[in-house]
Amino acid sequence: MKNRALILFSLMFLNILCVKFCFAAYSQDSGKIARVFANSYGAFAIKLDSGFPNASSSNQCAGNNGWAGLSSSDNFLKSILLAAKVSGSKVVITIEGCQGTWFKIKDIYMD
Repeated sequence: MKNRALILFSLMFLNILCVKFCFAAYSQDSGKIARVFANSYGAFAIKLDSGFPNASSSNQCAGNNGWAGLSSSDNFLKSILLAAKVSGSKVVITIEGCQGTWFKIKDIYMD
């Protein structure tokens, strides 16, 4: 009986942990790209003219420095961001967690 209770308690505890950590929270912020950062190692980051208020309020990256990016990203993603910057198009950036001191970009929508 004790073993069964311990197993049930363990399963409930794991379930609670999974609900908290298995489904990562994300947020979306929109605006025009105000600044772009890139380096020779493939890192790429942006700042929106309106900042990332939803990502900040959801507390996804406590040590964030106002930038969102990826330490390594594919060329298609970079070309979308540069096209949005050059054209002045509005973008919607989905943020999911941190990458160092940057909000981590999950995906991008360009209007």
